[in-house]
Amino acid sequence: MTPRLARHDLTVEKRLWEKNIFFGKISAQLNKMCLIKLLRWKMHKIKIQLLICLSILMPLCAFSATNDLFTIDKPVVPTSYPTDQRLYDMYRNSAMVYYGVTENNSLLQVLSFHTLNRWPEQIQSFELAHTLDQENFLRRFVSPVVGVVQVAGNITHRNGKDENQIYEFDPYVIFRWANLPWNNYVNTSFALGEGVSYASSVPSIEKEGSDNTKRFLNYLMFEATFAMPSYPRLQVLARVHHRSGAYGLYRAGNSGSNDVGLGIRYLFD
Repeated sequence: MTPRLARHDLTVEKRLWEKNIFFGKISAQLNKMCLIKLLRWKMHKIKIQLLICLSILMPLCAFSATNDLFTIDKPVVPTSYPTDQRLYDMYRNSAMVYYGVTENNSLLQVLSFHTLNRWPEQIQSFELAHTLDQENFLRRFVSPVVGVVQVAGNITHRNGKDENQIYEFDPYVIFRWANLPWNNYVNTSFALGEGVSYASSVPSIEKEGSDNTKRFLNYLMFEATFAMPSYPRLQVLARVHHRSGAYGLYRAGNSGSNDVGLGIRYLFD
């Protein structure tokens, strides 16, 4: 190779090297600019997201401050209930469901737990009751003897063998004793109810050996309730449901009917 050709090759290589350096600097500069723009775009996006979050959280925080929405760890204050007749003045209304079976026995036999003879009939009742105010005339009149006086009404469905379905309505007054010495252990009350009863047809047991039967009769109720002292608003009850002509007072020849069963009552204000 001649010296002239060698110098020419060196010149070409030098120019190529200078071009590579030039374009490498341009590429690095472009990469740097792209990276800066990318970082600026990312920061702008983060700012937008923060502004959106703040625009959502600030109204919620304001609502929380006024309505205590996010308050946590509030102390739980246990509710204490009276264990006497004041319970029925605090929660003056109640709802009850009841299921009973018909017995072919007299009322005295049922109340004395005499050997009971089942009649092929059962009843289901729903009842609402209300405690009269302490200043009510009737309650004040009986207050030396009876602590609580209530008015109630129940709707009863009778379903028995060889008889149509019977619907019965019983409005009546309840006289209740609730001041019992053991109420701190088992909250208890005893009640007697007196009213009237109307049935859509005469139950078959009332027709047995009777004539001149009527659908409108006297109604009597005997009841005992039991509840936990920690929550006496929910009660379990045992009840006798009685219909009869009241020894001729209603001029009806019905032999009367007695149903014995259990129910659940809830007290509310």
